[in-house]
Amino acid sequence: MSRIYVSINAYQKMIDALCEEGHLIAFVRPCKAVSEPISMHPDICIIKLGTSLKSPVFALDTSLLGKEYPKDVLYNAVVTERFFICNTKTVSKDLVKAVNTLYPDIRTIHVNQGYTKCNIVVIDEKHFITEDDGIFKALDAEEGAECLLIEGGHVLLPGHDRGFIGGASGRVGDEIWFNGDISVHPDHLKIKEFIENCGLTVRYVKGKPLLDIGSIIEEYV
Repeated sequence: MSRIYVSINAYQKMIDALCEEGHLIAFVRPCKAVSEPISMHPDICIIKLGTSLKSPVFALDTSLLGKEYPKDVLYNAVVTERFFICNTKTVSKDLVKAVNTLYPDIRTIHVNQGYTKCNIVVIDEKHFITEDDGIFKALDAEEGAECLLIEGGHVLLPGHDRGFIGGASGRVGDEIWFNGDISVHPDHLKIKEFIENCGLTVRYVKGKPLLDIGSIIEEYV
């Protein structure tokens, strides 16, 4: 059994499907320290340290967060068993310590994008999808990492001009879920092929626009 951390703004069809499959749903409480549009986004205050089902999920000290960038991205990073992808100038030093303690041999990849997790769909420990050119170049240059670059600008985030594909998705078991209809994305065939080549299945909410909800994070219980 697993617990799924999501925003209360996630589509009900996705929530219903996850519940029917036996998952527990944990809606993230509003974090008053950050701006309202992202206050219920899991990837602002929660981070999974790894990609396996039993990888630990850390809920960190939200009192250190702030409404203005970069105070709202202290924990917005990607951690797999191989790579720690983050903006090393903005990420929390406490998170850096926790990651390096858990994975002493992990390779840190610096990216200029502070909203790192928002911009990355994490498939497994070495496969990623992003619409951020800088993130793609950093991952493409890293031995052992494989990244698919897709067209950006097709994800909504109320209160902002746009959302990000990483924030509209997450891995649950052997499935990559999208909060919205990925089949209308101009690169949906490439996205589907990339994910399926990693041995995973694509799930999504038909007929709904892709909506950034701050990622979908699974925790084993």
